[in-house]
Amino acid sequence: MTPRTAHQVFLRLCTDAGIGPSDWPFCVERQGRTSLAHYVQRFFADNHQRVALLQFGEISRDRSKRGKAPLEKIEAKAPFEVVEADEHQVHMIISVGIETPKGTKFVPCRRLTLIVAVDRYTNYILAWDLVVRRQPSSADFLECIDRAIAGQCLSVEIKEALLSGVRRTNQCELRIGFDTLFVDNALAHLSDSVCSKVRESAGAAVSFGAIKHPQRRCLVERVFSWMARELFHRSRATTGNNPVDTRRIHPERAAVRMKISMKEITHAMTKAVGLWNNKPTEANYGSSPAQQLLDFYSNTGGMLPPLCPPHNLTSLPLRLEICMPTVRGSQAKGRLPYITYASVEYSSRELAARWDLVGEKIRVHADPNDISTVKAYTAEGEMLDELMPISSRWRYPHSREMRRLLKAKIKHAHDLLDQHPAQEFLADQEQAALEANEKSARVTRAASIVAEEARKGYNSEQPQPARSKRESTQQLVRRLRKPTSIDFSVIGKT
Repeated sequence: MTPRTAHQVFLRLCTDAGIGPSDWPFCVERQGRTSLAHYVQRFFADNHQRVALLQFGEISRDRSKRGKAPLEKIEAKAPFEVVEADEHQVHMIISVGIETPKGTKFVPCRRLTLIVAVDRYTNYILAWDLVVRRQPSSADFLECIDRAIAGQCLSVEIKEALLSGVRRTNQCELRIGFDTLFVDNALAHLSDSVCSKVRESAGAAVSFGAIKHPQRRCLVERVFSWMARELFHRSRATTGNNPVDTRRIHPERAAVRMKISMKEITHAMTKAVGLWNNKPTEANYGSSPAQQLLDFYSNTGGMLPPLCPPHNLTSLPLRLEICMPTVRGSQAKGRLPYITYASVEYSSRELAARWDLVGEKIRVHADPNDISTVKAYTAEGEMLDELMPISSRWRYPHSREMRRLLKAKIKHAHDLLDQHPAQEFLADQEQAALEANEKSARVTRAASIVAEEARKGYNSEQPQPARSKRESTQQLVRRLRKPTSIDFSVIGKT
């Protein structure tokens, strides 16, 4: 729920209530937009437990009630004992390039969201990720935690030190575990899948804290402040800390003029993370976080690093979504067995022949970045091959977010062969972003959708259809004058 959406609902309710144009909010220029934004922000802050109850259930509501004491002053005694994770909006605007017949046109999109996981004992940044979305989902958060487990930011020397006392054939199989994961009680963290997957993959207990109270996660908040000061606020496309910040000078125009892309900001983030991890600080007694982590495990003194089993012997990637749908079908009516996932029916040749599974639950593994195919298993663990959508519309590679957007925009109730709906939708979004930026640079939702799908590896790649030249009247008359092309004997017989 964004302030803009809340304002639209508010105006619609005022209209239904019979409020006239001479009464508030219709009598003022902004129609109560600022007042309603403050009310919405205060409402969600005061009713966070009720929102968690409606969205995730009673267990998540109980988790969100955990306060600061007595867990406020937990001190870590070793690396990977306490890991803090949080997300924050990036204080700058980026642009996305759209191919047009006259070259590449850059349009600005919404601000990115940065997800960071930091070790409390050494202040070492373990993993980070950028998403083009205001509120990251649980899948985005789990993907960042999966990168932390795989050692995304660990150097080669640190990996060798961690694996020095362990017999391992392949160093790429390094997977790190930690004891406690500190997060806030944001809605993306309260789902049961986050707690269960983190506990199964890293062996960590998830500790929740109140939102807007960063005392228990002061380290990760300090990382965000350092990133904003050293990276984001130094760009001409920075948005500053607030709408009236003096550093904010038309960030949309600067992003388009300087062509700040997702690739460039990713490269800058990589350099900034390397600078943080290798910069000596007073908190580490004059040594860098990387040096302190390397020294700790170079001479362990009998202490083994918290390593997890190899990835191929443990659970699936955290990003994968696991559900238990029921197999439907009717042998009497000739309806072959199928399942429903994300509002689309899936089946395969092997599943279509298993009438014994009708009415039973099976296990489905789906990658949210590509749900054109899903893997299915029986309750006993027998693999049922990859399931594909029955409708040809959804057999092209696309993400779960793209399907949600397409479901809201479907105009035809029949399938169209040789047509990629996701690419057509992205092409429409690119055209909408271009039309909105004809006169001046504007941040649009369409450009943000294009940038987020490009981060996942999808683009329109639609060839521009050749426009047929309209024939003139003289050319049409010249065609009619040819007697060999017209049979005048059939005229008037119908």
